[in-house]
Amino acid sequence: MATTRIASGRTTPGSTNWQPFVGGTTGIYVDVDTSAANLTGSPVYVTSIGGTSNQWSTTGASSVYIGTATGFRIYIRYADGGPITPATANGFQWHINWIAMEV
Repeated sequence: MATTRIASGRTTPGSTNWQPFVGGTTGIYVDVDTSAANLTGSPVYVTSIGGTSNQWSTTGASSVYIGTATGFRIYIRYADGGPITPATANGFQWHINWIAMEV
């Protein structure tokens, strides 16, 4: 019988290493490091965005890119296409919550 492992974490509210999309202010992304969880293979990640304001008006927080045993990437933008910067995101304490399941 296979053993299921579950791990969780989050990026640091107010100090997440958000990066701007190349060439503009239409979105941001973050590479989330999950290596401390000691996952193997290709875990399933479930993600959400937390913060103190305006995260309700974003899109992308549940879409995992480049998922590996040591991390993944999340892209965030405002649903209406408005400008967003890493400073704005950290000002709102935006952070990525994650749960990983490994079978």
